[in-house]
Amino acid sequence: MRLQPTSILIALNILAFGLILLLDNRKESYDSKIGGLAECISTAVIETDRIELWEQIPDKSRIIERQGSKWMLTKPLQWKANTFAVNRILNQLQFVQEEATFFVSEIERSGQSLADFGLATPKIKLIIGRGEKQVVLSIGNTTEIGENVYLLGPDNAKIYVVSRKVIDSLLMELSDLRSRSIFGIPVFEIDALKLQIKTLSGDSDLKVRLGRISSGWLFEAPLNAQADPVLVDNAINNLTAAKVIRFQQNADLILTGLQEPVMEVTLHGNKRQQTLFIGKKDTSTVGTEGAYFAKLKDNPTVFTIPAEPFDALREAQAALRERNFMSFDPSSINAIQIGQGAREMRLQKLEKGEWQVIRSGEGASIQPHRADPALIKSLLEDLLELRAVGFAADAPTTTDLNQLGFSDPQRTIKLVSPNETVLLELASPESSSNKLYARTSGSIYIYEIDRRATLELLPMDALMYRNRLLDSLPQAARIQTIRLENIQTGELLFEKSLSAETTSWESALDSAADNERAAIFAILAKLRDFTVKKYLLNEFTSDYSIDSQNSVPWIYRLSADVLLPGDLINQLDTRSYVFSKRLSGTVQIGGSEDQATIFEATPSIIDAIYTFEKNTLIPPEATGADVPDPEPIDTLPAPESILESSTL
Repeated sequence: MRLQPTSILIALNILAFGLILLLDNRKESYDSKIGGLAECISTAVIETDRIELWEQIPDKSRIIERQGSKWMLTKPLQWKANTFAVNRILNQLQFVQEEATFFVSEIERSGQSLADFGLATPKIKLIIGRGEKQVVLSIGNTTEIGENVYLLGPDNAKIYVVSRKVIDSLLMELSDLRSRSIFGIPVFEIDALKLQIKTLSGDSDLKVRLGRISSGWLFEAPLNAQADPVLVDNAINNLTAAKVIRFQQNADLILTGLQEPVMEVTLHGNKRQQTLFIGKKDTSTVGTEGAYFAKLKDNPTVFTIPAEPFDALREAQAALRERNFMSFDPSSINAIQIGQGAREMRLQKLEKGEWQVIRSGEGASIQPHRADPALIKSLLEDLLELRAVGFAADAPTTTDLNQLGFSDPQRTIKLVSPNETVLLELASPESSSNKLYARTSGSIYIYEIDRRATLELLPMDALMYRNRLLDSLPQAARIQTIRLENIQTGELLFEKSLSAETTSWESALDSAADNERAAIFAILAKLRDFTVKKYLLNEFTSDYSIDSQNSVPWIYRLSADVLLPGDLINQLDTRSYVFSKRLSGTVQIGGSEDQATIFEATPSIIDAIYTFEKNTLIPPEATGADVPDPEPIDTLPAPESILESSTL
């Protein structure tokens, strides 16, 4: 009696396991008796790694297989499949809805057969599978009523009536099913670019390799040099963005030039790489850009590609090279030495952060002047941004250096900081006056740079570096009197003073004409911080010599009586400047005997002095007066009369 419950439990377990096994087998065989078509094939669609579409016309048959995470078209050619197109097919199958369903046995009892529905020899056969398991769907005729077709289910037991639109979505053109992208490695993964380019002579191949480093890209062949990270990234983006123009059926590798490619482009990624072979130009391609025949390594499919992104790589060793060759920290520089032969210009940073300029050499006395900090800042920035316009030599010999002019450089620049000294040499060969080459202490390469712009950046005239602020009054200083006189005639053009009752210049100039008041205020501002446009001489002379035969005399003297505050008593001092006549709209020469210098005046002081010139001709338009009619001129005789008189 005790064994009876145990026997019953064992029997029930056996029955349960049998049911599970039966249901599992029914599931794996995709039994169409359970639910509609979508339910019958949904598992197969989800798990599939192969889609076969067989048509009665062999050339239109398709086979798509999953390889890793990607879909590949393996028939009629081997190429990457359009992922969106494949997903569309799978989505249509996964959610297909039948309009009607009937069993094959029912039509046979009514005297019909599969042939009556076009299913004995189906027009299309769709196979969805994974490994050895597969689902086969046969597609037959179109229904007489409605836009539907007959479809034979996976176990050949049921016929489904489904929308023709579903079937049409499966029969997309081969061009829509193929992906047009060439490289499959994503841009962010690419860590190396390799090029092998056949030279024009055909005797050898140029091999170029670039590798990604922490700071950008580096040429590893044919030389070791920095590459421009922006240009390399753009080149790689253009390569990965290039699309197939058209695929070639049964292409001859010899005729297309792919038996011996003219270029090989290899992209390296994370433990994988792709190589593209590029052959001859496709002369049949319509358009101005041109196209090449190409194929991927280990893939027989031939196609055409746009020429532009690949033509840009033919000079990659120069086109992608970093052209900024100067490297230093401008904020750490405390001295700049600029030399030309025996002449030398030194710019030194003082303890308080100010700069001074010192000129020496060729018998010149050492005479320091305050340097312009804005100009020094701009100079360092411009030096840091020097760019090569070409590459003259990558491994120069002594002979090369001499031929390029480095035995007698045009400029030698030393940038001194606490940690390093950067040396820059600029040279020009005797055979070419329009070329300028550069080399640095940190590189063996010789760069060609813009001659005119670079030499203008580095003048050997110490006056060019001098601080444009010639004189500055203390904040507490008080200008008591200003006057402008004509030195040649002794005429006083104007004189204005502050009195005991008038303590401000606004009150003192209250009765002056508007243009004169504006000019005097401009002069007052200039006297407080007297700046110059540029320096001409580091000495003061009785006139300014333009050249050996021409000189400009001083015409005007601008002076000011300034009350300077002292510890016990205030001190009265005089500031005085002389000026020539106005030489042009923006040029007027000035000088200061106290500062021992001659300079070009700034536009504000030029315009202010011009206001008080007595011989200034003011056009009637400026005063609102009537404009007189111009004097008539004699009429010229007609050309015919001149010709007749000369003939006589």
